[in-house]
Amino acid sequence: MLVDGEEREDRIRERVKKELKYAIFSHRWGEQEPLFHEMSKEPMEVPDVHRPGWKKLQRFCRAAKDVHDCEFAWSDTCCINKISSSELDESIRSMFRWYRNSHVCITFLSRTADFVALKLQEKEKEIDAWFERGWTLQELLAPSQIKFYGSNWEPLTGSMNDRCNKDIMDKISSLTGIDMKDLESFTPGIDRVPDKMLWASRRRTTRTEDMAYSLIGIFDISLMITYGEGNRAFFRLMEEIIKRYDKWDVFLWSGRCSRFNAALPDAPDSYTPRCHAPHCAAPRCPAPHCPSPHCCATGCIKTLQNTIDLAAHYEYGDRCFALTNHGLEIRVLLLTVNLKDTSEESPDSRSRCLSFEHEHFTVKARHIGSKPGRYDKSWAVGVLDYSIGDGGYVDRFPRETPYTAFLLSSDKHVPEHLPATGPVTLLYL
Repeated sequence: MLVDGEEREDRIRERVKKELKYAIFSHRWGEQEPLFHEMSKEPMEVPDVHRPGWKKLQRFCRAAKDVHDCEFAWSDTCCINKISSSELDESIRSMFRWYRNSHVCITFLSRTADFVALKLQEKEKEIDAWFERGWTLQELLAPSQIKFYGSNWEPLTGSMNDRCNKDIMDKISSLTGIDMKDLESFTPGIDRVPDKMLWASRRRTTRTEDMAYSLIGIFDISLMITYGEGNRAFFRLMEEIIKRYDKWDVFLWSGRCSRFNAALPDAPDSYTPRCHAPHCAAPRCPAPHCPSPHCCATGCIKTLQNTIDLAAHYEYGDRCFALTNHGLEIRVLLLTVNLKDTSEESPDSRSRCLSFEHEHFTVKARHIGSKPGRYDKSWAVGVLDYSIGDGGYVDRFPRETPYTAFLLSSDKHVPEHLPATGPVTLLYL
């Protein structure tokens, strides 16, 4: 039977995986980790086993061979030559695939003694550092088999593959906010952008750029690695996502915008549900689903999970948006609003709550920067999720869920130019 080149390559890969099984290591870097240059010496000099990093590596290799029957093992600390920029670039862009193709991912939780200790950990409180780091997100999702070990190198469960253990997956789901279906079987790709950004928002990286680079495999995109670019890395990531993503829920964020394009967020944590109500004395929010007695700051902008779920089913709004050299190009329902009130969040803060009025709704938004004058700007909201009826008219009637829109402003003398200042929610009274 004849097969094409791609299928032949897949068959060869599967055959090689069976014959040359390798275990891959997932852990938090600690003290005195073994490095590439120490491993490349011939003959190799094994240092004092009391060095914490070396002892951890030896335990990993022992588990890989004795427990999981792997002849080969890979650890990021000593298998990547970080002095070589080309090798580092290739390694970062290949990392998700390496974890995906491994026979098993051995995960070491240095601050968790056993499964009982894991069950006592709670989200947003003191949890094992492994669940809070940016790079370990793909290390959790990519492997087909994963095995968790505690701080004493005892397995947390009796399962050979913890991916199939409902008890530990349930707990990890509650700690990370990742659905069980994704923990059981994750497929990378440019979809469900708010969900994936929400997962990343709970994690941190040592270098700013790694917040973007660690998501390359999650979204299955290619991105040049350029350390030193800072937050531009996340902007470039969002650029690549928008090139292949046609759902407006990518704009369901709140917080600080990117300095490279005001329509895009500055970081993944902009997709975190938030409400700035304690800092603002805005009027009571009339939305029944709002958890706060106040509506302020893009805080009631529904980046909450129910709106993200609803957004996935919307069949309206402009799906042909694009980033151009003039910024974001997208068709919106443009509605003029009037600035009604400005209230300071605190005397020494540059943030304030703006209140806008329209004939059919009010808008509350958080503004960072100098205090806007009531008469020196024109304001409008650009509704993203508008719908068009069968007769060709725009649906303007209130609905149970709030609309999502950009808050737009311009100087009075150039009313045709309305730069975005960030998404807001339209709340009907």
